[in-house]
Amino acid sequence: MEERKRRIKSVIFIIWLLTVPPGFVWLAVNGTYDLPSLTEFVSVTLLSMAAVSFPVIRNGIPLLLVGWLTIPMFFGHGLFVEAAIMQLALLAAIPLNRNAPDPVHRFFFNSLMFFLLSLLSAGAFRLAGGEVGAAGLYTLLLPAAAYMAVHAAGNTVLLHAYQLISGVRLPIWSQINQQDALTALAVFPLALANYYLFHAVGHWSLPLLAVPFFTVTLLIRMYDASERVNTILLETVSLGHKLSGKLTQPEVLDLFAERVATLLPVDYLYIFDIRNGRIEPLKMMEEGEFVDIRLEKSAPEEGIGGMIYGSEKGRMFGSQSEWSIYANDYYPPEAESLIGVHIVRNKKVEGILGVMSKRKNAYEEYQLRILELLGSYLAVALDKARHVQQTVKESERCGLTGLYNYRYMERALRQNVERVNSGELVQLSVIMLDIDHFKQINDAYGHQAGNEVLVGFARLFEAMAEPEWILARYGGEEFVAILPETSKDRAVRRAEEIRRVTGDHPFLVHPDGQEGVEVGVTVSIGISSAPDDGEDAMSVIRNADRALYTGAKREGRNKVAAYSG
Repeated sequence: MEERKRRIKSVIFIIWLLTVPPGFVWLAVNGTYDLPSLTEFVSVTLLSMAAVSFPVIRNGIPLLLVGWLTIPMFFGHGLFVEAAIMQLALLAAIPLNRNAPDPVHRFFFNSLMFFLLSLLSAGAFRLAGGEVGAAGLYTLLLPAAAYMAVHAAGNTVLLHAYQLISGVRLPIWSQINQQDALTALAVFPLALANYYLFHAVGHWSLPLLAVPFFTVTLLIRMYDASERVNTILLETVSLGHKLSGKLTQPEVLDLFAERVATLLPVDYLYIFDIRNGRIEPLKMMEEGEFVDIRLEKSAPEEGIGGMIYGSEKGRMFGSQSEWSIYANDYYPPEAESLIGVHIVRNKKVEGILGVMSKRKNAYEEYQLRILELLGSYLAVALDKARHVQQTVKESERCGLTGLYNYRYMERALRQNVERVNSGELVQLSVIMLDIDHFKQINDAYGHQAGNEVLVGFARLFEAMAEPEWILARYGGEEFVAILPETSKDRAVRRAEEIRRVTGDHPFLVHPDGQEGVEVGVTVSIGISSAPDDGEDAMSVIRNADRALYTGAKREGRNKVAAYSG
């Protein structure tokens, strides 16, 4: 892609070199034109440069209405003069495009395009019977309309051709095309009025039209900026509402990152959490894709994150040279503009939010404030998600052992048996365990010691389980494991390992008023499987319980028994 862009830039420059300079030489030698006075030429050129550097902006798109100045020069003095003023006016766009990825290439492309438009429009003017210097309105009206129509259509065609060559596909009639058409409709009467007013009052026509033109331009720009801010604010509030509806932290972070990239010019987005006095990466997105970059946790005073964390308020930078001195770790080499804000809740900084753009000076002050508002929404949404997750965890987990509780186990078993019945799973097994002589432990060492045995066994159970197993405390000293895609024979082998390891494992308990005492524990285990031992969850768990008590407990405990109908 980058190689293709370089080739396109080279081709554009070569075409410009072979077209624009020789074209002007040819027009100067062979063209028909009437040179204006120096005062008129300089005045129109300066106003044209001002119109280019201070364009009308609508929906964030700059609209060049410079034609109301250059086109009258064509009507009065010919193609050479109009093209020369237009090319000089484009020089004013270089500072305007300084933040573009390649302002030099943009100048050469615009110069070539407007030179070709001048030639095409002048040809249409001639074909429609127009003559340079004509004074009658009706004589000029039709050729002038042909000039404007070809200029507007040619602008659309050339832009679409360039975008197709560059690999960008846009609809034939896009918003930009619509605004170009409206621009032509606005410029046409202004150009005619300027031409005839100049013939009537001379140089005074320029300020008479320039003052209202630039005043209206300023008002439209102010209105457009206000409208864009209001639109972004509405979208920001909407995002806040949507974030509040997400119940997990990953959902909140994914939605936030995806939507922020549509509200602001964002090439890179980083969200950091502040935990235990360290800055930890939470979510990162680069060029529209979520990335997993292994960043070291840093102290609050280190790196770009530390600089933002230590600031009293959000920070905004226009170029990499302004913030790179703070970087002590990874940062994208193409990043230029940067905004960093605090994620604050209850007046406490709980995280850092940073966005970057490849363009210099890409951000404005209001966008910094928008990001601060988004940061507050994110803090509230993350806090809510954490509370929800904690509530869910507490409702699903045993408060003592941390394993799933009976309610969760019953639901999970029912879902997995349904998966077996539907063919999604081939089989599953259930292991039910009971700690032998648990009452004797409570009687000898106290109930707190019994709890310590339950917690210790839960940790040992977790250590021996496979990742896909679902472990639960069934009740009292009984535990259950659901083993998806596990045959009864394999479940028996794994249960034997659990029984043997448990018997060899010393459990440390602390009786009231005594030092730690090691206690030996054994377990009895029953096993059943689906679909062989039952087609519904209650049948499977009931048969595992039968195997436990009839095949293991009654046979002397510390045994493994599989259900056999």
